[in-house]
Amino acid sequence: MGAFKIIPEFYEDEALEMYIALHDGKNFNLDPNHRAFFEKFPKDVKGHLIDVGCGNGRFLKHAKEAGFEIWGIDFDKKSVEVAKKRLGVDTIFAMSLEEFYEYAKKNNLKFDMITFFEVLEHQDRPKEFLSMVKKLLKDDGYIAGSVPNMDRLFHEIGWKYFHGDFPPHHFLRFSKSSLEKALRLSEFSQVQVYKLDFPFKEIFPHIEKKLFGNLDSLKIRLKAWVTGSERKARVYAVEELSKVSSKGYAVRILKNLRNLALLPLAIFYIGRLKGMGINLYFQAKKGFFKYEV
Repeated sequence: MGAFKIIPEFYEDEALEMYIALHDGKNFNLDPNHRAFFEKFPKDVKGHLIDVGCGNGRFLKHAKEAGFEIWGIDFDKKSVEVAKKRLGVDTIFAMSLEEFYEYAKKNNLKFDMITFFEVLEHQDRPKEFLSMVKKLLKDDGYIAGSVPNMDRLFHEIGWKYFHGDFPPHHFLRFSKSSLEKALRLSEFSQVQVYKLDFPFKEIFPHIEKKLFGNLDSLKIRLKAWVTGSERKARVYAVEELSKVSSKGYAVRILKNLRNLALLPLAIFYIGRLKGMGINLYFQAKKGFFKYEV
């Protein structure tokens, strides 16, 4: 079998809907995996931070506001241009980690913090990736980030209908224990992995798919009726449609009716949300860890 390989054009050509939103620079709100960083990471650690796979810079925006000196890299050139324009900095580069590593060596750059959210699962050579990250860290530097949780609630629905969890997008899947082991084998210390909670609002689309299958094409047609464009329909959340047209209120009413109809089933899952979230958040420190089998 040949080696897996990351394909930049897969992202630049917007093969997944999330990249349409990244390229349009619409969503700068923090997701739960990003919020975990600001909740759990030591507050006294600041300095130079580089976000690997920074996308359109939404995490970097909040890191800058928290007092970090921000850098970023992403091989999706469209997202990088959005990030540079939105954040007004020139320390964000359209480069792979390997390319930036050579740039950093030439310019004697080392970082206090390296973050990579939803990046490790994309790697065809994760051991080499983590080794290169470590070389870019200062001696007392930290890493932090997240990966999809393979044991998340509704994982079987996700694998069936949310196709981003397969090549050429994701190459790896992690549980809490396998992620801890991977980081310790790469000689990081003070490894902490947290299982995030499953958001209640995300229950409804998963139950819908479990009962009725994939209705996404119908939803896109409804939103395109409001926006006048299929591309915009893939970007806008239902809650935003009323800003585009008065027709958006009708689609929002339909969504609320769906949620109301599914509420009895959703309540059944409330007791299963703790630690069963979509992401695993991790943080660790550069340093040798003696792993015992």
